[in-house]
Amino acid sequence: MIRVDGRAVVYGELWFDEEPPADAAVDVLVYKCRRTSLPGVRNTTEQTLHTDLTGPSDVIATAFQSNCRYQIRRAEAQDRLHYQVIPEAADSLDEFIDFFDAFAKQKGLWPADRHWLARAAAARQLTLSYASHDGERLVWHAHLRSGRTGRLAYSASWFRVLESDYRSLVGRANRWLHWRDMLYLKEAGMQCYDWGGMFEDESTAERAGINRFKRMFGGSPVRAYDCTVPANVRGRAFLALRDVWRSWQPAHPAAPVRRDSLPQSS
Repeated sequence: MIRVDGRAVVYGELWFDEEPPADAAVDVLVYKCRRTSLPGVRNTTEQTLHTDLTGPSDVIATAFQSNCRYQIRRAEAQDRLHYQVIPEAADSLDEFIDFFDAFAKQKGLWPADRHWLARAAAARQLTLSYASHDGERLVWHAHLRSGRTGRLAYSASWFRVLESDYRSLVGRANRWLHWRDMLYLKEAGMQCYDWGGMFEDESTAERAGINRFKRMFGGSPVRAYDCTVPANVRGRAFLALRDVWRSWQPAHPAAPVRRDSLPQSS
C-alpha cells in the first residue's frame, strides 16, 4: 500500500486486487485498477491494455506490430543504446523528475507529482528505467509494481533537438525501452504489463496517437475499476464534506493528465 499525505487526511492507495493491511493507519482507502468492482460503493471505470508476461519472450514479441518489432530490432542492433533499471527509485528520483518536468513543459502537461512519486518509492513499489545514447538520457519510464503486475506510471521522451534523425532515434529508444522493461519485469516475477490506461475519447490527434502507440505492442483491452472508501470516522467525515463541496462546484473541462502521463507515438 502507498500512503499519501493529503491536506486533511492520509490516503492509502491499493493497486489491482491488493487488500489493505490490518495496521493500515490511514483515513481513506483508494482502490485503483481493480479487476472487479467493489460492491456497495460507487465505482468509476478505466480502460487499459494488459500484456501477458507469462509466456516465452519470443511469444510476447509476436503480438507486436511488425513495424514495432523492426524498430526494436534496429534499436538493439544499430543504435548503441544503453539500458539502465533503477529498482530503488529514491536513488534517482530527482534526476527523473527534472527530466520529466522538462518533457512536460515541452508537451504542455502537468509536472511530475513529486509527492506521490516519493511515497511510491518509499513503499518500494516504484521502478525507474532509462535508455541512453552516448551517455545522453533519451527516454525515462517509471513503473508502479503491485503483486504480479507492473504498470506504466510515467513516460518521458525529451526531444532536445528537432532534426528528424534525432527524433527517430528517440522514438526507437522509447519502443526499445518498453521492451526491455517488459523483460526486466518478467524476470522479476511480474506476470502482467499494464499500459497505464487508454483514452476512451480519441477526438484529438494527441490522444489518438498515444492510444495508437500502445496498440503497437498488442495487449488485451481490460476494464478496471476505481473507488474511494473511508477507513475510519475521520475519513468518512472528510469524504462527506468533499462530496458536498464538489456538488457546489461548476463543471469544468477535464484537466491535463497529471499522473500516468503517456508515451508519445513519435
